[in-house]
This record gives sequence, C-alpha cells and structure tokens, in this order.
Amino acid sequence: MDNSRHSSLCYHKPRWSFKPKGGLDMAQHSVTISIAKPVDAVFLFFTMPTNLLKLAPPDLHIELVEGPVILQLGSRVKWKGRRWGVAQTMIQEVTSFEPGKLIVEEQKQGPLAKLIHARHFSASQTGTLIREDIQFEPPGGLLGRLVTADFVRKDLEKLIAFRETKLRELFG
Repeated sequence: MDNSRHSSLCYHKPRWSFKPKGGLDMAQHSVTISIAKPVDAVFLFFTMPTNLLKLAPPDLHIELVEGPVILQLGSRVKWKGRRWGVAQTMIQEVTSFEPGKLIVEEQKQGPLAKLIHARHFSASQTGTLIREDIQFEPPGGLLGRLVTADFVRKDLEKLIAFRETKLRELFG
C-alpha cells in the first residue's frame, strides 16, 4: 500500500445531540480524530496548555494567563481571549485525568453557562484515536439571547475545522 497518499490524521463528522442532565438540556458534541502517532506522544501534547494555544484560531486572540506546564488532576488553567466581540476570561479545571487515556476539563468561569470537554485517547492500528465529547449550555442573560445553542454549535464546528488543519500540520 502506498502510504504517501494517506493522511496521518482522519476526521470523523461531528455528532450533535441534546441530552437532559440535571433537569437541563445540554447540547452535546462528539468528534473522533485519528492521528498516526503513538498514544503517549499525542496524550503528552494535549497535557501541555502551551500546545493547546497552537490549536486555537488567531481571531480568538487566546492568551494563557496562568496554568501548569503539564496538566494533571485538579490543575486550573486561566485563558484570556476575545469571542463574539467581547473580551473574555475562562478558567478551566481538570476534573478527571487518567494518564494516556482521559482528560476532562470543566469551565469554572467563562462565557458559557456550562462547558465540559472530555478527550478520550486510545490506541488504534494506525496510531491514536481521540474522541472528544463536549457538553455545553449557552450563556444566560442578554448575551444568551444572541449566543444560542445553534450559534455555539456553528462556532464549535469552525473551531474544530481549524484545529483539524493545525493537527494535520503538527502531526503530519
């Protein structure tokens, strides 16, 4: 087989659904990405907040304000950026962490009413599969009238498309 014609990164179309959680409907998004590198290398990449900056579109103006060099259970990361025309600060906490397998971050402060982002890592025949599960509730108040679940979904799709391109560049 001619491997030069096959990408080392495979992107599977995201799935959207709404699932009740705690009496509230949370939008849920799942996407699977395949990277032709070993799990340990890919997992390590995602544990470094400075690497996550590389996956953010420039129009977000994301800055890492504070955070550890490498994530672990209980780590908090503070980001600053600009989205939807508004300067924003987001604080995320790692609420579940299994080396080589799982990183779950929950927004403790930020633009959305709720955000939970889980990355599941597993070995595949070609390298690593990353399944990302994102649950969110749009913001409340005046901003919530403009930034609906559909609006956030479309925004996430653009962010994921950008990230896919960057992962392709970084992991070849």
